Amino acid sequence: MAAKSRVRWSRVIVGYALFTAILLAGAPFCKWANHMFYNTVAPYVGLAEENQPVYLLKQGEKQPYSPDVPVETKHLECPLIAKIDVRPEQVKECFASVEWSAQDFAALLKKTSECGIHNLAVSAPFIWEGGTQAAGQLLLCATLQNKKLFDNVVLGMRGRSTAQADLTPIQFRSYVIPTSQVKGDTTLLPAANRQIENDLDTSGGTTDLIWAPDWIEDEELTQVPAGLQERSFPLLVRWNGEILPTLPLRLALHVRECPIEKVEVVLGKYIKLGALRLPIDAHGRITLKNVATHSLSLTGIIDGTEKIDITKNSSTVGVLMQPLNTKEPASRLELMAATLSQLCAVEVRETVIKPGDPLPALWYSPIISSYTWRVVTVLVLVFMLVRYVPAMPFFFRFLTVIGWLGWIAYTAWTHLQQGLWFHAGLQLLVWSLFVLLCPVLKPWRKRTLTLSRR
Repeated sequence: MAAKSRVRWSRVIVGYALFTAILLAGAPFCKWANHMFYNTVAPYVGLAEENQPVYLLKQGEKQPYSPDVPVETKHLECPLIAKIDVRPEQVKECFASVEWSAQDFAALLKKTSECGIHNLAVSAPFIWEGGTQAAGQLLLCATLQNKKLFDNVVLGMRGRSTAQADLTPIQFRSYVIPTSQVKGDTTLLPAANRQIENDLDTSGGTTDLIWAPDWIEDEELTQVPAGLQERSFPLLVRWNGEILPTLPLRLALHVRECPIEKVEVVLGKYIKLGALRLPIDAHGRITLKNVATHSLSLTGIIDGTEKIDITKNSSTVGVLMQPLNTKEPASRLELMAATLSQLCAVEVRETVIKPGDPLPALWYSPIISSYTWRVVTVLVLVFMLVRYVPAMPFFFRFLTVIGWLGWIAYTAWTHLQQGLWFHAGLQLLVWSLFVLLCPVLKPWRKRTLTLSRR
């Protein structure tokens, strides 16, 4: 007995027609196979999150995006703070009198108000040659308190530390920050325990004015700008152990209408002025960011040509500084104004439309770019597949099927690395059908009798 293989040509022809039709014309009807394949493997290759669809695109199609999202943003907008530098050489050019007096100071304040400054920090020694008479004191105090000229004026009081401490000035007592509102080590803050006298001390109206610690003897942080350019003027001072706001902070509290009860300080971390929160270091200095200052000409203020233009982000807040001597750096005025600009910042909220993010997508790239060669290749390979592979011994047939599957996997992987796709799902569908139909396509063996002669 012997067995002879007979090809089942009818089945081969049907299988050939079936596989060829699927590979050449079945893509539009088998989109689900490609989508199923790529959406299954996408999370494992980092292309998309789990359950996130992957779009299979062809040339000419647009990249899909997620919907635009309205996003609320907020940032601090710092107002433009005016600087007025009252140095001796400028005073001599602007005033006819031989000696600078309290009356001249009052006249300067009135002109400052007329140019548009209605919230003013005054850093000056308030000392005039030969002192000042009662009339000059009354005129200056009346000008500082005139609500038709200024909404708020804060005067800087100079201080020092001595072995014999003096009582805390009465002008400070209403603005002492309670110890419960200040946390952290306060020993690194500038300190003073005694006021440096000035020519307004003997005036009956001086206690009605608003004062704040300013220049402190032997405390360099209050005299010259810090080596770190982004650090502000110190906001806090220890005066007889009590924590007080310095000149720029106290004016800012008035401008913001923030009572002292709403001030919260954690040294080395932050300071809160009502709703405004700013980082602060251990020395009581905040970080300056996006601040804005500009100088006003003293001559322009006196002759009335200098005016504040509110439409250009200017504000009604200014700093007027008169140095005690020529050793005081002009940069101290800039630092004071910049500090005020940061402290008077307004939180601006805006809603912007954030464009949608590109969604996971792959672009089609065929294995063979030429359509003619693609058809020829399919016709040849499919014929060899249905005619010869089923007739192979099991071991070689198994290697062929596994090799085909490995080629599909490798080609899909290399495409994915480049953001591309091909009909891998369709190939897997054909592969699965071939594995199922291979026994049907296998040639059948016909047994025959053979006679042997002895």
